[in-house]
Amino acid sequence: MKTTKNEWNEGYEDIEIIDFDDIEDNAAAPASKSPKGSKDQKKDRPFSALRLYLTGIISGILIVTLVLLIFDFLNIHPFSRTKAADAIYDLTGVMEGYIDKYYWKSDTSDEDFAAMAARGMVAALGDPYSAYFTNDEMTTVKERNDGDYAGIGISIGYDENIKSNVITNVSPDSPGAKAGLEPGDIIVEIDGTDVTASTTDDIVAMVRGKAGIEHTIGVLREMHAASGSAVSGSIVASEAGITIVTGPSAVTGASDDVSYRKLYLTVVTDNIINKSIYYQMLKDNIGYIHITNFDRETPNQFREAITELEKQEVKAIIFDVRNNGGGVLSAVLSVLDRILPEGTVLTETFKDKKNTVYRSTDDETLNLPLCVLMNSHSASAAEVFSGVLKDRLDIQLIGENSYGKGVVQSVYRLPNDMGGIKLTTGEYLLPSGESINGKGLAPDIAVTSPEDKAEYGTNSDEPLIRALETMQRATR
Repeated sequence: MKTTKNEWNEGYEDIEIIDFDDIEDNAAAPASKSPKGSKDQKKDRPFSALRLYLTGIISGILIVTLVLLIFDFLNIHPFSRTKAADAIYDLTGVMEGYIDKYYWKSDTSDEDFAAMAARGMVAALGDPYSAYFTNDEMTTVKERNDGDYAGIGISIGYDENIKSNVITNVSPDSPGAKAGLEPGDIIVEIDGTDVTASTTDDIVAMVRGKAGIEHTIGVLREMHAASGSAVSGSIVASEAGITIVTGPSAVTGASDDVSYRKLYLTVVTDNIINKSIYYQMLKDNIGYIHITNFDRETPNQFREAITELEKQEVKAIIFDVRNNGGGVLSAVLSVLDRILPEGTVLTETFKDKKNTVYRSTDDETLNLPLCVLMNSHSASAAEVFSGVLKDRLDIQLIGENSYGKGVVQSVYRLPNDMGGIKLTTGEYLLPSGESINGKGLAPDIAVTSPEDKAEYGTNSDEPLIRALETMQRATR
């Protein structure tokens, strides 16, 4: 048996791919000794053995075929391993019969049927974070977490409150940014296809792949009463690619007085090496590091930022993880290891195996006053980052209550080129033993981020101003 290890980020389960074609049969029967006989007996014996051999094979095939026909007639499936497998076999068999007989087209491939059946099985779990991937989608998943891919440079998260897929981050200078996409936009349509019922991974797959592909993306963007542009009525305008959508019918779970503009934006995919770290020195030698997401490129970029700020004699650092939808566990652990002394960082709890405890080393530490800016779109790895620093260093969290995603997803490659599956397999616990799942992190200093993302980092960015004041006091 030949076993190889698939190269994945440490944030996912290591996936062993076993090639069963290389199994050798080492249990061959030993050669037997035959008694001596006449020349004619020796001459006839091979032909007689061959006839017996062929007769045995044909008889066996006929018997097995007959037994399987009887089982099929009696609706018995002896090789199904579970009741669920029996139920799926029965139901899909009946449905296939109806489709073959009555559906007016015959343009759906067996592979498409199988893929959609697999998606439906995962959807039955009722878990927005679990998903089935085709082989092409598995490639996209790996590219996304490597930080090097062809796409449009946005991060997407599922908002439980409004039951919608929302853009959580748009990388500066990316195709998405140039097209006008913004954090908070609700994705409802891609290339004329309604995606309101699609998973986050399905949407990502639709805008990933080769560079130079043009997509038209329909989004709902919240209108703010302060602008005076909110108008009553369900659909009140449609010009220049903008439709005004208002009222409770616009977005499930949204407030009745919330209004949205529907925009159709054209974006062209490009090769992207994700830049997830942006930094600068603010006044009074207060450093500022914006972390947009955590991928495999993030730790090196983070270390470069720290090195450059230390050269400028930084006295304190503000970390900004607003609109950071998360990323790869190995990346956030590596970033935290650059900051923290030796100790427990995180615990993963699982269903059928022992907990995994991650610890920081004492190789490098950051002995400076620190604080973290976060908002309601700070999720998953961003919450791990914020919560661990809060628990270990008792730093100040400034902004809004975070999203509340503290569960572990593991990705497995299925055998025989059948794609892959992402499943929620456990939960994260902070060093204090607390879970953030479903509740998020509460800020120590509550302040709302600007509604217009263009105001981030300006004099209108109240959370940043409060963070700067907090660090100034800490360095006096």
